[in-house]
Amino acid sequence: MQSKARRKPPQANDIKRLGLFGGTFDPIHCGHLICAEQLREAIGLDLVMFIPSSSPPHKPEYTAASASHRLEMVRLAVADYDHFTASNIEVRKGGVSYTVDTVREIRNRYGKDVEFWLLMGMDAYLDLPNWKEPDVVAAECSFGIARRPGYVNSIDPGQATAGKQFVDITLVEISSTGIRERLSEGRSIRFLVPGSVERYIEQHKPYPSASKD
Repeated sequence: MQSKARRKPPQANDIKRLGLFGGTFDPIHCGHLICAEQLREAIGLDLVMFIPSSSPPHKPEYTAASASHRLEMVRLAVADYDHFTASNIEVRKGGVSYTVDTVREIRNRYGKDVEFWLLMGMDAYLDLPNWKEPDVVAAECSFGIARRPGYVNSIDPGQATAGKQFVDITLVEISSTGIRERLSEGRSIRFLVPGSVERYIEQHKPYPSASKD
């Protein structure tokens, strides 16, 4: 049987709706990918751009794996999917990453006619008033919010948004924290992360393993 031809990734001129999916991705896992895909499908996005942060501003007490490791793992995770791409915009700049600055730079690249959608979980959405220049972010972007059980559509942090869409996504209890804990204990992370990411972690060891007494 002849295999189905792979679709070509969207070209810059064909992108009308762009999803921006930022995060520490330490490491990226299958829950991130499921969330991004279900938001992409529900909103009708042409492309989802995964944007690993260099130094996340909301986690000052938390030391992540190096930005170069996290970026490479994201690149590996999205490499086989035409509607996903990885961006080094925040890693390249270094320092603390603010969404408003990233959105401005991407807007300069894509122009005013592309519709931007910030993809996030409900916790991040409710924290919007604490972001840097949230009104500017809201003026530039609509919000695609992954809704988990226990939240309702009427929840609104009082932010004046250009638009928002709540999407019920498949509940996948995977966390980067849990993955790091399993790695520190020498336990398997198979099926929690893409195979390419698992192999990268095994080869490059961006996380400390359990100590041997």
